[in-house]
Amino acid sequence: MLGTTTIACATLLLSQAGLATDSDPCSAASSVSDVRFVLALKDGRAVFHAGEIIPLVLSFTSTARKRYWADVRSYDRSGRLGIEYYCVEPEGPDPLVSYFRFGGFFGGGLGGTRALDAIPFTADAELNEWRRLGPGHYTVYAISYRVWRPPDPDEQTQYGRISEVVRSNAVELDVNAPDAKWEDDQLRAATQTLAGGPSPEEARRAARRLRFLNTKDSTRQLARLFWGLNQQQPIGWDLMFGLYGSPYRELAIHSMRDQIAVPGHANTQEFLSTLVNLQVSGDPAWDAPLAGQDESGQEFWKRRAAHTQVLENAEMESVAAALARKTGSARALTLNGLLLAGGGDPAVAQTIRPALIAAWRDLPSETQRELIQYRWPLIAGPEMLPILRRMLAEPPPLPRTRLAGARDAALKHIYEVDPAAGRALILRDLLDRNSQPSLEVVKLLPKEDIAVVMQPAIQRIGDNNARELDYELLDRYADGSVLGVVQTAFEERLGKWACAPQSAMLRYFLRVDPAYGAMQVSASLGARKDTHCYSSLLQDLGDEFPKAEQSAIDAIDDSDPEMVQGAVLALGRRGSADAENALWARLRRFHQEWIGREGQLRQTPDYQSSDAHEAALEQALVSAIASGAGWICAPEKLARIAELAVTKRQADQLEIWIKQWKQGPAMITPSWFPEDNPTFSVLQYDSLTVDGLRGRLAQFPRGMQLLWQFWQPGQISPPVSMTLQEALYESMRAIAEKNGVTLGKSNYP
Repeated sequence: MLGTTTIACATLLLSQAGLATDSDPCSAASSVSDVRFVLALKDGRAVFHAGEIIPLVLSFTSTARKRYWADVRSYDRSGRLGIEYYCVEPEGPDPLVSYFRFGGFFGGGLGGTRALDAIPFTADAELNEWRRLGPGHYTVYAISYRVWRPPDPDEQTQYGRISEVVRSNAVELDVNAPDAKWEDDQLRAATQTLAGGPSPEEARRAARRLRFLNTKDSTRQLARLFWGLNQQQPIGWDLMFGLYGSPYRELAIHSMRDQIAVPGHANTQEFLSTLVNLQVSGDPAWDAPLAGQDESGQEFWKRRAAHTQVLENAEMESVAAALARKTGSARALTLNGLLLAGGGDPAVAQTIRPALIAAWRDLPSETQRELIQYRWPLIAGPEMLPILRRMLAEPPPLPRTRLAGARDAALKHIYEVDPAAGRALILRDLLDRNSQPSLEVVKLLPKEDIAVVMQPAIQRIGDNNARELDYELLDRYADGSVLGVVQTAFEERLGKWACAPQSAMLRYFLRVDPAYGAMQVSASLGARKDTHCYSSLLQDLGDEFPKAEQSAIDAIDDSDPEMVQGAVLALGRRGSADAENALWARLRRFHQEWIGREGQLRQTPDYQSSDAHEAALEQALVSAIASGAGWICAPEKLARIAELAVTKRQADQLEIWIKQWKQGPAMITPSWFPEDNPTFSVLQYDSLTVDGLRGRLAQFPRGMQLLWQFWQPGQISPPVSMTLQEALYESMRAIAEKNGVTLGKSNYP
């Protein structure tokens, strides 16, 4: 037996359709009258074959210029974009209802915003994504949630925007009865395209044609083709969704099981989880109860998880039994899938890990890098040293790339397994002019090795041909003996430096000669002609900021709004008690300047108007004082800020924070992604590092009571061991207790 395994539940995100005020999105009316949403059939075509893609064009206009904005997105990496909801009469089923019933993973994608005006903003869509239509005549319209506007001063919103609902016109179309010859032609064409080395866009179009055919033969073909997601198989989301959306669910399951025995088919973790979830989501007995959070609901989820585990163990046994027949990359990927699905189970690792390492060369390079960089505990050990050394024999990649990140991870792991060999390789890369290992890797070296590389790094800085790493080394390791060389280089190009080298040199100056450093910070802030670095310079000073705090205090009265904004943010994050006083004074002046004119303060996405900059400044001032790192802002202080708040939005936010303080023990909520660098939120303080949380626990009033949020298996993805959570909790509890603060447990088993 392979032993007990765990399934990493996908991140649960709500569909945008949930934004509608009605329980039935299709009954929603437009919330605004000056935005028009026109839905049209692309190219005017209104008759389609059953299973044919039905393309739509969405068009948005507004008669109110710069009042409304639209989210400019037409795709999601997972395939479904949830900012429109499509309504069909007579009703057509959602092909992915079983996938999204319990919340589904939306993969995200690039996008922006656009102000609406009389010139149409258009987007494409395919109705098949949302509705599976059989033969018949249909009326189709859409409800859109992509339109929004900045809040007026008297409106409360948590996200800085007011979402609007916009209803389209209706279009009519016909779907003909199935045509066997047309279906066969479509299946053949899509399959041939995918087999012929297509471009990414050609492959995606072919996969979607195959996905929406909804025939028995297309279902079998989807099962033959699907094996992974994202980088592994870019068209995998469409293939997987085609299996979920197929009206032949049992055929999809059996067809996937047939691929377990196929020598050239990779049975990855994604393949296994899809096979299992098709079974669970297709069984009405495992539909969620209406009351999912009460005791009976929690019991249901435990039974459902246990049932899922039984199914996964059975499928893993089948995959393991068929391993001997797997060949090449399919075998390597299947081994990787079993190891990942095993979730660190020692019984699985003992069997699978050696075989995976032996088959390493057959893994795709992207999978290799993922294991080394993100899944190392599953494969760690001296057996990996030859593989890591081969990786480091390759020419150094460009810095700050995925390849560079993987190379850094390889250096770190060699050092962990064989410190002497790791030290030599890190030093070799560090001395190579074309290589730039990360500072996190460099930190592994002893001081005597760092001394060897400092001289050439300083020489390159003096000659103005340094790499970015040289400035990082200067910032962290250089002493006052090289101050003259760096001073000359810096002053020769004052105001012309790129942001990262400039900030590194300023941090160095502040560390070894604080007075000179503070003078150069002020000079750099004044030299604004060649770069835009002044807007973020103060925030980039890091731990050295206190030595230049006066420059930030002076800058909050600057005429440039970006300078003021950057100074306020820096003072809030790293400022002293003097900084708090300066922020209070600036907020009082803001109040005096704008009280009675709050109707003019409106944040717009383009931030072009002075009023928009001023609205952003009020928000920054309120946030900086309320969550400043150098002081605690308890309810009494929050109430004083509220008295000075000009806009209702900021007053409402402060009221929320005050209630959180007063309603009982506050919750410390950890975010464990990545696991080795968690962040925390408590009350108005968020994105706290481990050190930041320690600082807060030392600042909170004595006698305060807090709770620590523990995460049970299945509540977050990837899961975090209870041992790790308990260790961090205990360390924080000790700090809290030392400062008279009580820290208890919440959601603890």
